[in-house]
Amino acid sequence: MASHNSIGSSSRSRSKQTSSSQVVCYHNEIAPLRTVRYDGPTKGKRFFGCSYWPEQRTCGFFKWADEVDDVRDLQHLVMEKETRICELEYEMNMMKDKVKRLKAKKEKLVEEVEEMGIATTETMFELKENNTDKRLMLTLVFSWAFFTLVLLMK
Repeated sequence: MASHNSIGSSSRSRSKQTSSSQVVCYHNEIAPLRTVRYDGPTKGKRFFGCSYWPEQRTCGFFKWADEVDDVRDLQHLVMEKETRICELEYEMNMMKDKVKRLKAKKEKLVEEVEEMGIATTETMFELKENNTDKRLMLTLVFSWAFFTLVLLMK
C-alpha cells in the first residue's frame, strides 16, 4: 500500500460513474479514481482512494484500479450478507410475534381447562351428593318396609 505522501490527486471532484464501476470508500461514499503523480515506480498508476483524501478525516480506503474487481466483489458480497441479515431479522420478528400470539392462546386455553376442571369437580360432588341422597332414600324405604313387615308379623 502506498503512503499518502507519495500519491497525488488528479481531481477532488466526485464525478458520477456508472453503478457497475462505482467503488465506495469506508465512508460509504464514491471513492474517486485518481492517478499517482509523484515520481517513483507507481507514477501514472491509477487508484481509488477515500473521497475525503487528503483531508484529516480520511477513512484510509485505498485500492489500485486493477484490484477494484476484488473490492467490488467483496462490497457486493457484503451487501448480499446485509440483505440476508435484514431478511432474517424480519423473519425473527415475525416468529417473535407468532410466539406471543401462541403464548396468549395457550394462556387462554389453560384458563378454559382450569374452568372446566372446576366445573367437573362441582358436577362430581353433586353426583356424589345425589348418590348419597338416593342411598338414604332407599335405606329409608327398606327400613319402612321392614318395619311394616315386623308390625304385620306380630
